[in-house]
Amino acid sequence: MLVGKGIRCAAITVLVAGLGVAGCGGGDGGTTSATTVGEQLTRQELIAQGDAICRQADDKFAQLQQTPPTTPETAVTFTQSLIDIQQNQLGQLRALEPAPPLQSSLDDYLKALEKNIAVLKQGLKAAQQSDAAGYAKAQAKAVKGQVQRLELARAVGFKECSRPAGTAPGSAGG
Repeated sequence: MLVGKGIRCAAITVLVAGLGVAGCGGGDGGTTSATTVGEQLTRQELIAQGDAICRQADDKFAQLQQTPPTTPETAVTFTQSLIDIQQNQLGQLRALEPAPPLQSSLDDYLKALEKNIAVLKQGLKAAQQSDAAGYAKAQAKAVKGQVQRLELARAVGFKECSRPAGTAPGSAGG
């Protein structure tokens, strides 16, 4: 059961996991000046639109992080919000239609985001069951995948996507 120190540790783990999730989240409803159906994006257009989506995600995540969870109930709400942000971002990125040479790199990045959503759902289930150890394990797994997501985002050309929270696009780790 999540109580006392256990929930504080879980909350801290969530904050640390935020480093792995910030930039992996997504904007909700932001515009990306999409091209007409069937029109493929150039590399520059893909990067600009993808980075805009990720910037929106970072903003949403930063807002969410201002009130970290301190109870099992708030951990559930917090984690569900992380999932919602990331699923929205994933959908927006999926809607982008890059030229064929860029599609493979984008697909690899999207698969990594899908994998992270699955990990967050494991954390959600653990939080719903007041399983502090399971929650912490899922959050640690999300953090561990951060480096791979960042590398895959960079392979596409993204500068804003999957960088740790609080880092500038050109800084180390971001």
